[in-house]
Amino acid sequence: MVVPLAPDEVDRLTLREWDLLRARSTVYFEDPSHPLRSRLGDDGSTTAALSGEIDPADESAAVVVDPTSDLLRGLAEAGADVSVGAVGLPDALTGAVGAQIGRRAATSLGELAMVMARLRGPGGCPWDHEQTHESLQVHLLEEAHEVLEAIDEGKLGAELEEELGDLLLQVVFHAQMAADDGRFDIDGVARRLVAKLVHRHPHVFSDTEVSGATEVVSNWESLKAAEKQERTGPFDGIPSGLPALLAAQKTQKRAAALGFEGAPDTSQRELEKAISEGDFGEALFWVVALARAAGVEPEGALRRATARFRESF
Repeated sequence: MVVPLAPDEVDRLTLREWDLLRARSTVYFEDPSHPLRSRLGDDGSTTAALSGEIDPADESAAVVVDPTSDLLRGLAEAGADVSVGAVGLPDALTGAVGAQIGRRAATSLGELAMVMARLRGPGGCPWDHEQTHESLQVHLLEEAHEVLEAIDEGKLGAELEEELGDLLLQVVFHAQMAADDGRFDIDGVARRLVAKLVHRHPHVFSDTEVSGATEVVSNWESLKAAEKQERTGPFDGIPSGLPALLAAQKTQKRAAALGFEGAPDTSQRELEKAISEGDFGEALFWVVALARAAGVEPEGALRRATARFRESF
């Protein structure tokens, strides 16, 4: 067993991990001065500084490594079990790659969920108590646009961090309202998302092979279609409230899976025809097709072009 644990994260070690470490005949430490070593030693466990290689299949030993260590990934790829607190792992490599953030995120996100429960609970905030899924819709939309604005303006540090936090608040808020009614909670939201990500990435978590990003997208859509068998039409599930350009892009993307090409030469001809006939809605549709063919996200492209015009004007 491998436990990724930074020296300042000893208080985040779970009781399960503590028991598993104590049950090993020897616990090796990549960092001989790691504070957990002395605690295990005081409790009667045998510890040693890691020197040389360790057998990943040796169930009688455990090794504590730094979450950023190259050794961690090597052990995970060799088949060693990896433990990152109480975080569920679809495979050892996930724990190795995500170890640096896993324990900290589990703690901070858990704290966020508890703060939200306190705000909505007895003696909490009157404004929070009054909110509904419907009343928060405008805030969800506003926060999403503020994230987009931070990205467009290149404010990718502290400002983007703050805006993403505001957007995350909306997710936690809606989940807590559902928990208040016994429908679901933030744990269910996260677990469903993890299950979806694992299922739709068989080239990462299973033995499916892909040639590149295009095939990844194709597989994703196929798996998604299989999950959504209740849909009766190819465009079911595209939200009616999407901005027009984004709706056109998603519609074309769905249609592409059924044979719609939207190739540059065809799109260009259709665009010129629509402009000559004064059908500007049709023209916009084929501009979206041209953008898709070029790998450009049209909604963001138009937003940035508008911002550039404002500045130059």
